[in-house]
Amino acid sequence: MFQRRSTILFIILVILPLALLAWLGTYLIRDAEKRTDASMQAILAERLSSSDQHLLHDMRQLTDRLDVWGAQSIGSARLMSQRLATHPWIAQTWSVTGEGETAPIESFEGMANYEPGEIFKAEDRIKAILESTRNPDSMPQFVSVLEDGGPPFQRVYVSRLSSVQQRSSQWMTYLKMFGYHIDDRPVQSETPMSWSGWHVGDSVFIYWHRFADGSLSCALMNPQMLMNSLFQRLPQPGLAIPPGRMMLTTVRGIPLHEWGKRLPGSEGTPAAHRACSEPLSQWEMAYTPANEEFPKPYLFPILLGVSSGIMLVFVVGWLYFHESASEIRVAQQRVTFVNQISHELKTPLTNIRLYAEMAAHRAESQGDTIAKRQLGVVEAETCRLDRLIQNVLNYARQQRDKLTIQPKLLALDQNVSRIAEFWKPLLENKGFEIVTSLSGPETVMADPDAIEQILGNLISNVDKYANAGKWIAIRTEHDERSTRIIVEDHGPGIPSGKRRTVFEPFERLRSDLAEGVSGTGIGLTISRELAQLHGGSLTVCPNYRDGARFILTLPNKS
Repeated sequence: MFQRRSTILFIILVILPLALLAWLGTYLIRDAEKRTDASMQAILAERLSSSDQHLLHDMRQLTDRLDVWGAQSIGSARLMSQRLATHPWIAQTWSVTGEGETAPIESFEGMANYEPGEIFKAEDRIKAILESTRNPDSMPQFVSVLEDGGPPFQRVYVSRLSSVQQRSSQWMTYLKMFGYHIDDRPVQSETPMSWSGWHVGDSVFIYWHRFADGSLSCALMNPQMLMNSLFQRLPQPGLAIPPGRMMLTTVRGIPLHEWGKRLPGSEGTPAAHRACSEPLSQWEMAYTPANEEFPKPYLFPILLGVSSGIMLVFVVGWLYFHESASEIRVAQQRVTFVNQISHELKTPLTNIRLYAEMAAHRAESQGDTIAKRQLGVVEAETCRLDRLIQNVLNYARQQRDKLTIQPKLLALDQNVSRIAEFWKPLLENKGFEIVTSLSGPETVMADPDAIEQILGNLISNVDKYANAGKWIAIRTEHDERSTRIIVEDHGPGIPSGKRRTVFEPFERLRSDLAEGVSGTGIGLTISRELAQLHGGSLTVCPNYRDGARFILTLPNKS
């Protein structure tokens, strides 16, 4: 019983608080990490977006400059191509002055030196641009954008060029949209407007300008010059250099450019990625933050608080169980001491009882009634002391090992009658009325010493606690399944809330009942244990209202 209680207390006082503290600490740390990671991702996303918008803004400015460079006061695709060829970043220009597949294509050499490769065919690219750059006013998907403004560029066409020798390349055509600049509005005039944009492949940039008459001017950019000019403006002017490492690569992972202070911690795996906006959608940006950008001091107070709580629980648990162990050790020492004293008392008590019986027989033979009565009191008190000592020894044995019984065939009514006759003189001297009704079976399997000890404890309790009622009944009865020994009185009874705890060791009822009453407080505990060893039980009858009724139940075994 005590071991089970100690285990439950250990779980409540130590294991459960430790589990709760561990869960709380884990939850707080994970929550803090999630919040910090979300904050970091938001900051990095804003940083990547800012760089992307800067690249997009420079690309839009370049487009506007090329529009002005070639188209100012020029209404001819051929003249525009000639003028674009004088730009230092342009390697070659073409002009198409008619409509349809048979329209002539005229080429002009630019100032930049660049060969796009064998897979590149100018006729295919010009045909794709012509096909995708028809009058956007006739395309419903662009009407709202033109009216309400929108992004700097809008994709209008995607094509693939495959080759057995080369991997497939994807080409995309983009249209420059109105509404990007604060004063950017479509020109309201009777003259049909022209439009421009980009035709982009794998690291190949072609600027195009389509006139209202259907003619087309195209310019092949030197990608190295274009990219160097874009990258030189990173990070964007007016903003501080990031402490980590910003990377710009192609979608296939080919490095293009890196910038940043590259402080410790920035050489690891990127923490955030972003695809560049069109027409630079074949590029990607990534950022690896430095250690100093997102420190984690919040973990220290969390760990400190949880560790302090765990240490406090350990200290409280250790103090409690240390004190409990100390009390248990003292209690065991006391039980051992009482056990030893009880064993020492058994021998002189046996001699006193033997010589009292011998003196009583001599007084009876000599006719000395006064000496006989006095010796009878000595013998009765000796029996009571012997019973108390036996209870202590049995309780000590129960705590140390386990009680044992030796059942045998027993004439129950004769045994109960003998026990009642033994107690009769003592009870009658105190004014008790004794009622016996014996209707038990002829024999029952039981340990006679155990039955005598149980009945002795029950009758002794009546003598102690129910003296005011001056009445005791001892009955036996049986049926096919069990045999019952009933001891009842007309005392104050046992409250319903105490019917279970009365069998606990050292348990007393009320202080007024216990006042002046001697005893060890373990008689009912030993009695219930002996009854259970027989396979039976010892209970308090809940329906008896005139006092207390104890029922000893023994199974009938064939």
